[in-house]
Amino acid sequence: MNIKLHTPKSMKAGSGISSFKQLLLSFVATTISIALTFGTAAFLDNKKKESDKREMVMMILNDFDKSIAQLEALDSSAVAAFEAQLSIIEHPETFEQSKIELISLEADCKSEPSKTVESIFSSNIETINTLGNILFAEKVSGFYLNRQQLYNIMKEASQEAFNEEDGITTSFENLKKHNLSNLIFLCESFTSKLKEINEQCKQMMNVTDAEIAAFQSARLKLDTQINKAKDEEFIQNMIDRNQRFQQAIESSK
Repeated sequence: MNIKLHTPKSMKAGSGISSFKQLLLSFVATTISIALTFGTAAFLDNKKKESDKREMVMMILNDFDKSIAQLEALDSSAVAAFEAQLSIIEHPETFEQSKIELISLEADCKSEPSKTVESIFSSNIETINTLGNILFAEKVSGFYLNRQQLYNIMKEASQEAFNEEDGITTSFENLKKHNLSNLIFLCESFTSKLKEINEQCKQMMNVTDAEIAAFQSARLKLDTQINKAKDEEFIQNMIDRNQRFQQAIESSK
């Protein structure tokens, strides 16, 4: 009598290896799936952080360029006033008609720079976290500190030069008491320092002048589009109100 013994599948030759391969493949597939899921999320999160960082850097450096341009304009105003002062000293008889040329400097010295970007930078610690560069953040703080110091000093100096008692526009003799070249020196020295910080920051964050110009152009285009839409809305509202006014006049007859 022949007796046949039944061998379980799990004990057949090679079945254990096959099951192990399936388990291994399943484990690898699951691992890859998890890695892809979290890896993709991490990649996208890191990409967003880099984008936010770049946007913040460009906004700050664009503000630097605008600030420097304003200071250069202030310096030009100081130079023009100084030249006018020299001309009057050389020709005293022109004092009354020429002193008006000095007054524009007083107004320019009272101006204040826009502090919108500075406020965004300094009011939120998350901004520094976004930048991720402590040295760059220190340079930015130094830029705004120096800028404010210049405006404070220029304002005080102009108040002294244009005071109502013995200011440069009160009389020819008082005109000779105030040397406006000091204001030029202040503008040039502070502006030079700010330009140096600006260049250091651009190099530190690998930003070129061309990129700043492109950023400025894009911002200007966006602002123009927004302002145009607002202007069109204002004009349409004015037309609507005028029509309602005319209708009210007609209905009152």
